Amino acid sequence: MQGAPPPWDDTEQFTAEQPPPSVQVAGGFVPMNEGSFLTGTTQMAPGQIIMLQPPSGAPKFIGILAIIWGVLNFGGSLLGFLTPMPALLMVLNVVSLGLGGATIAGGVMAMNYQRRGIMLLLLTIVLGTVVGGVELTNTEALYGQMLEDEQITQEEYDLVTANSGLVEGVGLVLLAVCNGVCGLIIAIPLLVNNNGLDDSKLFGAI
Repeated sequence: MQGAPPPWDDTEQFTAEQPPPSVQVAGGFVPMNEGSFLTGTTQMAPGQIIMLQPPSGAPKFIGILAIIWGVLNFGGSLLGFLTPMPALLMVLNVVSLGLGGATIAGGVMAMNYQRRGIMLLLLTIVLGTVVGGVELTNTEALYGQMLEDEQITQEEYDLVTANSGLVEGVGLVLLAVCNGVCGLIIAIPLLVNNNGLDDSKLFGAI
């Protein structure tokens, strides 16, 4: 005579009246059939299970680099106020100081996986390019004002302005290329899969 299975036997028979137990996961339940198991983090979608991977570390890496760069720019702009400068250069220096602070803020946001941080960093790249372009295209005027204020000598002014057109052209090209590469690097978290960024926006739709 076959007796009942011992209570310590971990093998259970399930019938239509007694379905196998199920385990609750995000979005629903998953039946635990014999021999089945769950690994990792799961999210239930209609009719399927999606395995979620840890978020990419790209936003955090970009955020750290941005904070370092922002601190350097901010400190350099502060040091610029220690020496006399023309009014236009003073205004550009103030703008650069603000951009340095914005870069630090954007880096902190990016480290916290906030999408608006990446967008803020891209905006600082654009504005930084504009500031650099204004400074390059007004080199002769800036140094002329410095000559009038006796901050530089005539020889120094002649040396700087001798090939000002060529210097401006080459400078603008290098500025555009360098800032373009920086913009592509900053945009990496937006291009990678599973970047972990939230839906925060900087302005309206962006």
